[in-house]
Amino acid sequence: MKTRLPVKSPLFSFFFILTTWYAVASDPGGVSSHFTEVPPSIDGLLNEELWSSSKSVSGFTTFVPDFSKEMALKTTAYWAHDEDNLYFAFRCEDDPSLIKTSTAARDKIRADDWVCINLDSFNDRQTLYGFYINPNGIQMDSRFAGGRDDDGIDMVWYSAGSIDEKGYSVEVKIPFKSIRYAVKDGNVDMGVIFERKISRLSTQGTYPALDPNQGFNFLTQTMPIHFTGVKKNVLFELLPAVTHARSKVHEEGSYSRDQATELSLTSKFGITSDLIVDATYNPDFSQVEADALQVQVNQRFPVFFPERRPFFQEGVEHLRQAGGGREIRSIVNTRSIANPLAAGKISGKVGQSNIVSAIGAIDELDTTYNANVGVFRYKRAFQRDSFLGGIWTGRSEDQSVNTVFGLDGQWRVSDAELVSGYMFNSANRDSLGEEIANDQAAAFNYSYRNRNISIGGGITEIETDFKSDVGYITRTGITKYNVFYSPKFYPDRNLIKRVEPLIYVSLSKDKPSGLYESSIYSRLEMTLPRNTNIEIGGNVSDEIYEGHRFDRSSLSLEGRSQLNRRVFLSVDYDLRKRPYYSDLEQGYGNSFRARLGLQLNDNFNATINYSYSDLFSSATNENYYRIHLLNARNTYQINKYLFIRAIVQYDSNDQILTPNFLASFTYIPGTVVHIGYGSVMDRTKWDRVADEYVNSRNFLEVNGGLFFKASYLWRM
Repeated sequence: MKTRLPVKSPLFSFFFILTTWYAVASDPGGVSSHFTEVPPSIDGLLNEELWSSSKSVSGFTTFVPDFSKEMALKTTAYWAHDEDNLYFAFRCEDDPSLIKTSTAARDKIRADDWVCINLDSFNDRQTLYGFYINPNGIQMDSRFAGGRDDDGIDMVWYSAGSIDEKGYSVEVKIPFKSIRYAVKDGNVDMGVIFERKISRLSTQGTYPALDPNQGFNFLTQTMPIHFTGVKKNVLFELLPAVTHARSKVHEEGSYSRDQATELSLTSKFGITSDLIVDATYNPDFSQVEADALQVQVNQRFPVFFPERRPFFQEGVEHLRQAGGGREIRSIVNTRSIANPLAAGKISGKVGQSNIVSAIGAIDELDTTYNANVGVFRYKRAFQRDSFLGGIWTGRSEDQSVNTVFGLDGQWRVSDAELVSGYMFNSANRDSLGEEIANDQAAAFNYSYRNRNISIGGGITEIETDFKSDVGYITRTGITKYNVFYSPKFYPDRNLIKRVEPLIYVSLSKDKPSGLYESSIYSRLEMTLPRNTNIEIGGNVSDEIYEGHRFDRSSLSLEGRSQLNRRVFLSVDYDLRKRPYYSDLEQGYGNSFRARLGLQLNDNFNATINYSYSDLFSSATNENYYRIHLLNARNTYQINKYLFIRAIVQYDSNDQILTPNFLASFTYIPGTVVHIGYGSVMDRTKWDRVADEYVNSRNFLEVNGGLFFKASYLWRM
């Protein structure tokens, strides 16, 4: 049996300091909201008497490209409420012929002009909801926590937009049941930052103004708003769903066919307005849209795919560890629960400062056994966006068990300074219960960020046998030191709005070999009008793998621009050196990525993504691989609820073509109808003489499927 001391690094003492924190919650203060007996009609016209009597603010100031500049176009934001809903409205002055907008699918408006309600629903500076609305009233929503913004969440809320000769206006209704908040005697305190983006000017502004000394940290700069007369709602939701699929598979010269109908039920219950229980049985977690193709050849670690399944979105922001880095991207990766038979979850707040999140799931692996997965997360919120947390994860599979537990936290030292880190222990037992590994991971990071400079560094230490079956880890057996320095300049010119050079230096020890590797990376980024960014970068670095040293130096050029209202172009090129992992050989090659977005009108959008990657032997110039990936997406949005879409993807490495067709109706998240057909086509054919599949110049549909999915969100 392998035994080790639980503490192996001075980094772990950092958490003894964290546990001494004590802070008193600040007085919410702020301004009051207007209570209305007559709700507005959500049509985007702002012609109700409510908006003339409600609270409002104007005088938005920029934070992109620079801070504290008056926005070129006037913006006014309004807010009110009744016992069941929040109401917001915006009036945005602009030339209607220059407004960048679309009638797009939900969450597809990032390139448009838009306004946003950044809502801290607990006024505790730990998380933010983001409610984005473009001039046509199309929605995008997100959840921000732990330094990351996740747009996978889909909430039930209502919006409308209207364009006129003076600009555009939007109206928004957010049911209290759709968000988490604390209510006492009808009183609710929240924090808000109103935001506006003008795409063609590369400008974003807010009210209240962001403090240049605090930089982009929204969490600590919200304006408190006090609401009275709010009803203490009890949330209860049922989401029944039915999925019917017909599939065919080409086998030995003919197709075998199958069909199946699956029923599922998901429920949500609010123990309080801020603590939610979710449960699901036989959930349909099939993705309507397949993951975009990524290069998966010559990878040291598996490719990461984002979580888009609705069940896991509630409270997912609290599962992210503080002090995250490239090595431990996420200590909880819910996509590791691939095919749950049943799952339950609880998430939210207990009291003023305690945040909890827990998941239990049975993951179906095959017909012989399942995996049991558990996650528990606790966070204690302190003043501003500081917190101290604990986490536990476990996965048992075929009688073997992996568990991870530890602490993490972050401390807002000053307006611009943040200290963060984590300390985790992993334990692995085999089917006989014998301990086969027990190792630790820890990190400590410091950063100072404001208008003029970003500077910081950190230490990461991960032991060789550290393992998390529930997380996403790219590398173990490493001690890493890193520092970065990035000043910011704001030239007083019409062309260049902001210049950001960056220097990043790291030194790492590969624990298995005892060898050191280093990286010196530099980049120059420039912000220009029309949502344009140009980056020029290069690095001199090496990598240790299996005791061998490889050169990973590279040069890169990136450019992105909204050329006009209808055309977006993005191009990235890398000239690089890389190891070829399977043969332990040094290589060199190219990487090229391009994206062309064509918005033919407000309703039709076409996007073409192309990626190319190759690698050659530095010793013999032999070609290891040459891969082309193509993704072409065409979407016609008939109205805000209904669209039809065709996606065609091609992978030259596997010689696979995958056309997919979908018609989708979404009234609100949860109430949906999808009808689609997906296919996988391979360059092969069945040779009846040889009685086997052989290569062919033509494509054969090796499998395909027609599916129908419908669900209805019933909310009480």
